[in-house]
Amino acid sequence: MQNIQHLFFDLDHTLWDFEKNSEETLRQLFIKYNIGNGRVLVEDFLLAYKKVNNELWHLYNVNKVTKEDIRLKRFPSAYTIVGLSPSDCPEGIGDEYLEICPHKPHLIEGSLELLEYLKGKYRMHILSNGFDKTQAIKLQTTGLDKYFDVIVTSESCGYKKPSKEIFEFALKQAEASIENSIMIGDNPLTDIQGAKDYGLKTIYYGKDESIGDYNVQNLLDIKQIL
Repeated sequence: MQNIQHLFFDLDHTLWDFEKNSEETLRQLFIKYNIGNGRVLVEDFLLAYKKVNNELWHLYNVNKVTKEDIRLKRFPSAYTIVGLSPSDCPEGIGDEYLEICPHKPHLIEGSLELLEYLKGKYRMHILSNGFDKTQAIKLQTTGLDKYFDVIVTSESCGYKKPSKEIFEFALKQAEASIENSIMIGDNPLTDIQGAKDYGLKTIYYGKDESIGDYNVQNLLDIKQIL
């Protein structure tokens, strides 16, 4: 693509397979703690956790809850949804989840092939609303860290996507400009609309309506764009 030198990738759901890694972790914890003592199906618990987690992350992205709120509320809230008392939620299960999940290795299909193709052609960076420690572990565990020059998280920046401040911060860290950069991500609000509002070109990865400057449903289709 003409003039583009810097690629800013979202991490979770774009390169790192959050759904698969999280499900594996939750199944481990469900068995370990015998959640519901046979009265709750694991699939129902997974759905409850996903619902709560998605809601809390949306609220975090719009500055209505904190990192600590996510950590403390998602498991007790999932217990409530499946008809269990939140007081029965094992103490420390939220911390245990955060210890296990980032070490899971599953990537979105096509991630490594795409990054290998782009390597050497562009400078690549991570721009994530995740947290420093967990995102660093994910990158190291999967070997993705070797592809990226600058890693920017909402925690390290002090601002979250879709705010213009985090995009401005990331470009400054990467010594990039709006004109020579593009944002690649799966979230219509935080990745795509936030980047577009800041003036960046965008590649949307997902199944929603066409919302980015470019839209793909398979990561490898990005090879036809860049």
